[in-house]
Amino acid sequence: MDPFCLFMVLPLVVIAGILIWGGLAWVGIVVIFCAAIVVVIDSWTNRPLPFELPEDDYDYDPPQTGRRAY
Repeated sequence: MDPFCLFMVLPLVVIAGILIWGGLAWVGIVVIFCAAIVVVIDSWTNRPLPFELPEDDYDYDPPQTGRRAY
């Protein structure tokens, strides 16, 4: 998990705990659910690629200009 995701999720969990402790359990559960959605989206966007990328592609030659390739 991305450590910067914790900057958003941990305060949400703390606020949810305060809400649950204060008697607003349903609101606290909704806040925990929103924090879980943030974690799931962050994990999904930072997942590894299903294929291997080449380490270097420095020998790429761009197409020649001046002629159209049909």
